[in-house]
Amino acid sequence: MKNGTPASCPGCAATGRRVDDSTPGALLRPNAKARLTGGGYRFCRTESCDVVYFDEGQELTFGTADLEVTVFQKSSDPERPVCYCFEHTVQSIYDEVGARGASDVPEDIGEKCRAGLDDCEHNNPQGSCCLGNVRRVVKEALRARGDVGKVHGASRGCCSGSGESQHGS
Repeated sequence: MKNGTPASCPGCAATGRRVDDSTPGALLRPNAKARLTGGGYRFCRTESCDVVYFDEGQELTFGTADLEVTVFQKSSDPERPVCYCFEHTVQSIYDEVGARGASDVPEDIGEKCRAGLDDCEHNNPQGSCCLGNVRRVVKEALRARGDVGKVHGASRGCCSGSGESQHGS
């Protein structure tokens, strides 16, 4: 163990969020996927850290280049996904808020999740619902527009895969 606790990222020492073993398996490039071992993986959400996943023994790490997708928390590209299941990007939310002064994206995602159309565990690198991130982007877009408008939103716990929304994760 390199950093003292199995929950600490070897790259930045931040506490990593436990993800299902199938999450990295679904998102890693083939050459990185071949390095997967037994399990016990954590997600590092620290923006300035290149580590995305690490094993709890802290011997194995996977960085942003190892993933098939751009990691929302690790990129500043406006075209990066914020909702991996339904293909909403940061830019698409900013465009909607710019045009309408509001966003229905959180409500739309919530409805689709309640209908069982999501697969956050296998689509989202953080391994859980994106709604916390989506709401944050909507609020940022409203602030950038100079509005304090209302964020239309879904209730907590909308995603069928996790049963629990991971706000801000």
